[in-house]
Amino acid sequence: MEHSKHIAVVTGAASGIGKSTVERLLAHGWSVCALDISEDALASHAAELQVGDRYWHHKCDVSSHDSIKLSFAAIRRRTDKVDALVCSAGIVRPGSLEEQSVEDVDRMLAVNLKGPWLTTKEALPMLRNRSDVDHPSRVVFLGSIAGIRPKVGGGFYGASKAALHVITGVLAVELAASGVLVNAVAPGTVATPMVEAMSKPGTGYQVSGESPLGRIAAPDDIVDVIMFFLSDAARYVNGTVLPVDGGTRAAFVRP
Repeated sequence: MEHSKHIAVVTGAASGIGKSTVERLLAHGWSVCALDISEDALASHAAELQVGDRYWHHKCDVSSHDSIKLSFAAIRRRTDKVDALVCSAGIVRPGSLEEQSVEDVDRMLAVNLKGPWLTTKEALPMLRNRSDVDHPSRVVFLGSIAGIRPKVGGGFYGASKAALHVITGVLAVELAASGVLVNAVAPGTVATPMVEAMSKPGTGYQVSGESPLGRIAAPDDIVDVIMFFLSDAARYVNGTVLPVDGGTRAAFVRP
């Protein structure tokens, strides 16, 4: 068994914030298991990284319990300890509540809400292993300011993220005594392929756009906060949902 001090599992790891998180973790000496629904994108990223056995990947659909179990069975063959789980996988299916299809709603809830819950459940034995309140392991969920400030055209997306924020707090309390801290980052608009797709005309989704700081976030702006949650500086931070939006949620009336 591998007993590296710093091992992370990242979902949604082949694009956007998840991909940037993988790169940052590797740059800081972590070993990373990357999970994503796109096996081709994972393999392409692996070829770019060239970090040897500190990076490995598995195709995983986080909406499927069977897929998650298969991925973690493979992870357990490599290590019995995981220090961090970053749940970055997420999808948006824009549309008005009146016109939203049942299939789209089911898919968003399955990926954005059920996925992080199932992934955490499966990871818990490894997160708890050799962890305690003085040396905790970490879970970080990717929420959204859409779960704090409703958006026209994204009602069920926002609802899925609001529910994830609630799950963050409940899990944080339930797992604290076993040395597992749970927090969430709630980004505003971030320059990712998902946001680019949502921004296309005709989707009906109201993208928050530039923050009061005059720009949207880069993925690294969000990764900075994820890394804070994984650091020793956050050993007493638990059950927190931290907006990272440049003040967008506060700007109901802009100057």
